Amino acid sequence: MINEYAQVTLFLGAALSTGVASISAGFGEGQTAAVTTKAIMRQPGARDIMLRSMLISQAVTESGAIFALVISLLLLFGGFLDESVDLAKAFSFLAAGMAMGFGSMGPNFGSGFAGSNACDAIGRTPSQHIPVTTNMLIGQALSQTSAIFALVVSLLLLYTVPNMAENQEILHQVVKACAYFGAAFAIGFGTLGPGSGIGFIAGKTCQMIARYKEKQSYFMRTMFLGAAVSESTAIYSLVVAFLLIFM
Repeated sequence: MINEYAQVTLFLGAALSTGVASISAGFGEGQTAAVTTKAIMRQPGARDIMLRSMLISQAVTESGAIFALVISLLLLFGGFLDESVDLAKAFSFLAAGMAMGFGSMGPNFGSGFAGSNACDAIGRTPSQHIPVTTNMLIGQALSQTSAIFALVVSLLLLYTVPNMAENQEILHQVVKACAYFGAAFAIGFGTLGPGSGIGFIAGKTCQMIARYKEKQSYFMRTMFLGAAVSESTAIYSLVVAFLLIFM
């Protein structure tokens, strides 16, 4: 009976991982394409430059959804049900999918915002496309760090959660299952603010670099400082998730 429950939680985890991550990735990529279309109307001569930057941005924004797809495939084809599992381990499958799905939402939204602002800035000042695109990539990489945290937690939930002894009480298994859910919620919602916030910082920095190219180093230093402070909250969430999994 427990393995039947595990099959249900495994399928739900796989669906949540890719399904939730695709919402934010698709929105971020669409936002970048919409802004690029408007920018091309403003500067048709720079169409090729803007299309390149748009595609680069969309590729980075897609990374969170790719992480989620990997977790879904591992859940479905990783052979986790080849042996009998207990209730806590069964619910760790669902927690892994939740951690990756929700954990990639903020980074994907943030990457989309950074990409759309970069393409808009290039449309206004095509001559600055190289520094703007470079800053966009750095900002998106910083934003996607939170998605990597979520990926780590998901993999830990999949591969480090042991089966309990057969004589363990059901209440103790429920407690452990709640701890795994707590880890998923901690990293899932804990990366929403940092991931999207860092993307917001990167997007505004791209706008300023395009307008005031002589102050590029100042803007980038400010972006790094702001991103570091924002990312610290995602690190707190990662630490709490580790404690919930292993304590």
